[in-house]
Amino acid sequence: MQQSAFPTTHATWLRTLVGDGVATAEREITAERARIAVMERYAGPLTIFVRGSSLSRLGEPAEIVNGFFASRLSDARFLEGWSRSGMRLRRWLMNGILFYGQGLARDRMRAAQRGGVVEPRTLDQREGASASGELDFDRAWALAVVREATARAEAQLGAEGRATELEIFRRHAIDGQPYAAFAAEVGRSEQQCAGATRLVAQRVRAALAELLREEGVAEPELEDEIARMHRWLADSPRA
Repeated sequence: MQQSAFPTTHATWLRTLVGDGVATAEREITAERARIAVMERYAGPLTIFVRGSSLSRLGEPAEIVNGFFASRLSDARFLEGWSRSGMRLRRWLMNGILFYGQGLARDRMRAAQRGGVVEPRTLDQREGASASGELDFDRAWALAVVREATARAEAQLGAEGRATELEIFRRHAIDGQPYAAFAAEVGRSEQQCAGATRLVAQRVRAALAELLREEGVAEPELEDEIARMHRWLADSPRA
């Protein structure tokens, strides 16, 4: 069974990063896995966020995000601060990249004042995001988390030898095929196909709840957060 990139709770994950009772070698391995998981989950949403904010005037959005990751995720205190803040991880990262952008703007302004080539009119020390930029970020984050939850559930079911259940789920829930169109082909009754779809959906929802806990969502708030994610995705503009 594929192991989660994070321990079960964000608090456990952060304790490994700051070295609370964990051997140094193990802590470094866990910390690196955590950094990679954060970058994989947030590279796309943060790039969209930067593109929709005044930070985009400071350079290529993907390069700004990469610089932010290199600067902040290399320092365990950044995530330790998140643990103390009580904020959702996505908000902590969003605020963090805004502060990072402000730092870039200040550095470039100083360079310009020393005779550098940066034009002062392109800089603003009050770098911020528009409301639409934040919504685009939330939508991109929700999609990334749902995809990650689905991948976790699929890995777990695959390890359990439930490939048929996964096929049924994909064909019905994703491709929109009625059970009657393929039940005989997969060797199940329509009722059994419906049960397989429910099983996979339950596993995806459980994986989604696990991811949200890792993001710092408290147990009583999980259902509301999932409902918000559903609204964001349902309202996303279609290509």
